[in-house]
Amino acid sequence: MRSSPSPCGPTASSSPWAQLLPIKPKPPQTARLTPASATRGQTVRVTFEGKDLDQAAELTTNAPGVTAKLIPRKGPGNRLEADVTIPANTPAGVYQLTLKGPGGSSAPQPFAIDLFAVTLEQEGNNSPTAGQPVSVPATLVGSLDRAGDLDYYRFQAAAGQELGVQLVNLPGSKLEAVLVLTDSAGRVLAESSDGVLGYRCEQPGVYTVGIRDRDYRGEGAWQYRLHIGDIPILTAVYPLGLQRGTEADIQVVGVNLNGVKSVRIKAPADAVIGSKLPVTVSTPKGSALGTPSVVVGEFPEVTAQAPGLQTPVLTAPATANGRLLRPDATDTWKFTAKKGERLILEVHARRLGVPMDSSLEILDAKGQPVARATLRCVAKTYVTFRDHDNVGANIRIEAWSELAVNDYVYVGNELLRIKALPTHPDADCIFFSERGQRVGYLDTTPTHQPQGQPMYKVEIHPPGATFPPNGFPVFTIFYRNDDGGPGYGKDSRILFDPPADGEYQLRIGHTQAQGFPPAGLPYRVTIRPPRPSYTVSFTPTAPAVWRGGALPITVNADRTDGFDGEIHLRLENLPPGFSAPATSIPAGENSTAFALFAEPTAAVPAKHPPLKLIARATIGGQEVVRAVTGGLPKVVDPGEIVTTTAQSEITLVPGGETRLTVMIERRNGFTGRVPIEVKGLPHGVRVLDIGLNGILITERETTRTMVLYAEPWVPPMDHPIVVVAKREGKNTEHAARSVLLKIVPPGAAGK
Repeated sequence: MRSSPSPCGPTASSSPWAQLLPIKPKPPQTARLTPASATRGQTVRVTFEGKDLDQAAELTTNAPGVTAKLIPRKGPGNRLEADVTIPANTPAGVYQLTLKGPGGSSAPQPFAIDLFAVTLEQEGNNSPTAGQPVSVPATLVGSLDRAGDLDYYRFQAAAGQELGVQLVNLPGSKLEAVLVLTDSAGRVLAESSDGVLGYRCEQPGVYTVGIRDRDYRGEGAWQYRLHIGDIPILTAVYPLGLQRGTEADIQVVGVNLNGVKSVRIKAPADAVIGSKLPVTVSTPKGSALGTPSVVVGEFPEVTAQAPGLQTPVLTAPATANGRLLRPDATDTWKFTAKKGERLILEVHARRLGVPMDSSLEILDAKGQPVARATLRCVAKTYVTFRDHDNVGANIRIEAWSELAVNDYVYVGNELLRIKALPTHPDADCIFFSERGQRVGYLDTTPTHQPQGQPMYKVEIHPPGATFPPNGFPVFTIFYRNDDGGPGYGKDSRILFDPPADGEYQLRIGHTQAQGFPPAGLPYRVTIRPPRPSYTVSFTPTAPAVWRGGALPITVNADRTDGFDGEIHLRLENLPPGFSAPATSIPAGENSTAFALFAEPTAAVPAKHPPLKLIARATIGGQEVVRAVTGGLPKVVDPGEIVTTTAQSEITLVPGGETRLTVMIERRNGFTGRVPIEVKGLPHGVRVLDIGLNGILITERETTRTMVLYAEPWVPPMDHPIVVVAKREGKNTEHAARSVLLKIVPPGAAGK
């Protein structure tokens, strides 16, 4: 027979001290929620399963307007019920339900709020012509579970029916969805990459909604909920902006907007120029979805008048608002200009989310194109080896014996400038670029260049110039632009030097015929005087520097409105034991590099201020200062390579050569070859005899002497450069201290 435990036994519960200790409550733990979704506009009872649910005293949610009430528990603590009430205007989405008690909160449980009853819980077919048939309105649940997966859903729509489509990602999904609506013939009617799509069906028939990832990726966890029905969607606004300190009626375009045609928007007087103001349309079914907004402008605004009404002549500075209603349509605006007063004309459309690929040209008062320059061809070569895209700075050319650095080359309809000639027959010619994009001079637009395309070395002359025949063609460049270049994307931009006082016209169009939206393409064109300026950035901003070694710091300048002057640079807030030379980005250039060196005793105090790059330049006779704050550097143990140079200073005469010797110390058993690169060289200075594999210190060497050459036109300067050794396989960089490169006039060397 089992005996009962003694009341005097040594158990914790029998201890009088233990009986005085409070029992710490436990947080509720949820493992499952059923159901995990509901349609808005109803109250649904949900059941939690887990542990210690009897500790729950409250149910909270982050769903707007949703309320929840716990049902008194009648069973064990592993099950709990609650009523969740969802208003009819709660936005669709995946929210969280969390149980709270004296001991803490449970892990949030995902809870989806749908717009319509779920009619399908399997993915659609992957063919637009054989898409999964559904009836709308509907909420569809699916996933893109493998790379290249596409889902299509087919449904019947009536004439005049307004369709709204919304996609909601489930937790854990990295899907960047693209929605495409097609008709029964497979023609694309609308496309969206922001998760919502709106369209008014003009004809009755079968329509298809397709879903894919932007980069055609897919995984099993990439689940979505797709809502199709009478969802209010805002698809466009017009005009796209208004001047700061004013208010305007903004036309709205979309579906299921309950008759709303416009909303009143006010731009505060202290609003930031270029900031965006949301456009909100309220309906009985909630606020319209979509991302249209209006931008805050700086200058007086003019909006295109209705057909038959005269639009006023623009006087700079001003912003014109217009809208193209057909793919082949163009708008013409009149403006006044004075000789000697440069103007910038720039389009804002693609940068504001409008799928417009604008073109811009300037006409005279009679509607004739205005000539900008005459190009006289003096030599000819060809694009060879392969086709080249419209971005890359490197183009393979057939011959370059008649070409030189800084020469202008006209190919197709773009004017390029040579930055570096090929170093050997299998190398490309390098043209000037900004931010990884080839630069088209005189506002010409870089385009695809096929193999065999003629390339002409050209001289730039004033419009109308004439020359004796030399067997080559003569080209006229007009004030015309398609893509505005780095920072502008598909938006057009022109620098206009008026040839005479008077009235001119600007003509704007759209260069693509496919995918024209039903509401048209709104745009903004601003005419203003240039405001030369610049910004700078540096990388890495929080460098890890080898103890007793250096790391290259790269500085990039973003120049605007024609500023091309020298930019002086200094890195400040260096911790004890760190050093870096003052340097500059030379006039006309966009980047440089210098070495950040750390002594063997260098250390970074705990409360040391972060690195700060100070830039100074003179613009219009005034000093313009820019400051960029980075992070804290740190000192790391020496790597496998320590780099030094035999010279701390070298002198170079334009048109001449000099030598620089680099030495490496191998550590930790490293015996591999070491590529060497010189960074921060000013334009026109280069390393000779690079070879196919670049400059190398082979496995059996520890030194290498390089020859530097300066073109005859390089101006005098003192400019730090940095020699960098690279550890192949680990992609680490090991720099020497900066070397001062002195460019001196002929006859001054050695003085």
